[in-house]
Amino acid sequence: MTTMLACLAVLASLALGTDTTVLIGEARRDLTGDGRPETIRIVGVGQSIDSLEVTLTITADADTLYRQRMVPLTLTVGYDAGRRRITRVEHRVRIRELGSFYFDDRKFMAPAQFVERLRDSAPGRVREIPETIARDGRFPTDTARAAAIWGEMQRTTITVFEFSPGGDGILAIAWSPRDKRFYRLMECC
Repeated sequence: MTTMLACLAVLASLALGTDTTVLIGEARRDLTGDGRPETIRIVGVGQSIDSLEVTLTITADADTLYRQRMVPLTLTVGYDAGRRRITRVEHRVRIRELGSFYFDDRKFMAPAQFVERLRDSAPGRVREIPETIARDGRFPTDTARAAAIWGEMQRTTITVFEFSPGGDGILAIAWSPRDKRFYRLMECC
């Protein structure tokens, strides 16, 4: 399976006219609560390692369950007045360390742990979870449906995954067994 996915990444990079494909990180976790781990992979593709378009993908067997474009990885880091250019060596170290940052054990939690953590750091975000689910599901006015989805998630053995698509952004996603898809629970900063 990994060989097939690597071949697909190479084919995709050829189709995009790119020369470089970098596996930034990979983890296997049971996010859906079905007892079988999904593969979470972060891949960078670009003309060179100095400028990579980055994508996070969650797969189960050959099925893509979730895909999120991330902020590109370039030699320029920071925002606004804090922007600066790093060396190629610093850039490669940064790429090498990103996988362990994204897949740290603290990024994966049961729904109850997620709620507890939010109550400690941003209590108002807990009551916003159904609204966030509704917005992500494109049924923004049906908060009753979103609340039912969130209630179901809390009664299952799914795993909430929290990550940053880049910059100061933070997303938390979780699997809906009923809808067979991931929903955003939190999007901030």
